[in-house]
Amino acid sequence: MAKPIEWLLSGDVSLQYLTRRDYLGSDEHQLTSLQNRIAGEGFGARFLSCQNPDGHWGRYYYQPKWTSTHYTLQDLKNLGVPATLQPCRTMVLRLLADCQLAAGGLNLARYPHPGDICVDGMVLDYAAYFCPDEPRLAMLAQHLLAAQKPDGGFTWDLNAHTGDPHTTICVLEGLLQYRPWCERSLSEHIRETQARAVAFLLDNRLFLDHADTRFRKLSYPFRYRYDLLRALACLAKDRLPRDNRLEPAVAWLLAKRSADGLWKLENRHKGAVHFDMEAVGAPSRFITLQALCAIRYFAPERLGKEEV
Repeated sequence: MAKPIEWLLSGDVSLQYLTRRDYLGSDEHQLTSLQNRIAGEGFGARFLSCQNPDGHWGRYYYQPKWTSTHYTLQDLKNLGVPATLQPCRTMVLRLLADCQLAAGGLNLARYPHPGDICVDGMVLDYAAYFCPDEPRLAMLAQHLLAAQKPDGGFTWDLNAHTGDPHTTICVLEGLLQYRPWCERSLSEHIRETQARAVAFLLDNRLFLDHADTRFRKLSYPFRYRYDLLRALACLAKDRLPRDNRLEPAVAWLLAKRSADGLWKLENRHKGAVHFDMEAVGAPSRFITLQALCAIRYFAPERLGKEEV
């Protein structure tokens, strides 16, 4: 088996790009050259080829899981397609026009519905990637900020008084993506909100001991679901200062590493898919890259010299 970094760079062009962007810090020319290929080959091209003549993927914005417009836009964003890619920008703007409610949230269903904070967080994540200057995103972000619970978490359940990890991680990712693009006063409010949401996760030990065993399985794509790697990857991306409360989760992730230095895909969230990018039980480039990024940030002393 090749060394982990070499192995990552031998994968789909999207993974070559993500590895050089997120782990190797390659120069802009090399990154642009790779990124411009994603829409025309490999995984990116396959997702784009599934778009319907009416512009949607699947049947509508949120139907069905996981082949809908919503989850396909999430997939394409996470592959690193160019942010200027017109099919994606067009559908983000169309989604905002068709689905945004007066209070700023979204209803992606075909019927009257008050919205879902978890979905709103995911939409902000990819909408701020493809259309960062879109004014309607400020309304969406403010709607999310107002939905924070007293414990610092977020939840899709309008009647709940406490947060849940699924919604909280989706909102954190959305706010993290949008924060660099918004005006200063809103950015400061977002930082304060993020800090409380991170404290919610840390105070619960990243839900390491939760009854849902899927929290402790390596899954990709994440969809709307929380798991430990997703949390560690998000916190590392946000440059969270090292905290002793993270050590059990980092140890868990290190223990998942195979003897060949890679991490395997352990779980795939059930639902319809356009195609499978990786096989359950086999080494996963998506998981391995995110694991390496998280460990290099939180525990670089645990990596080999060629990985730091």
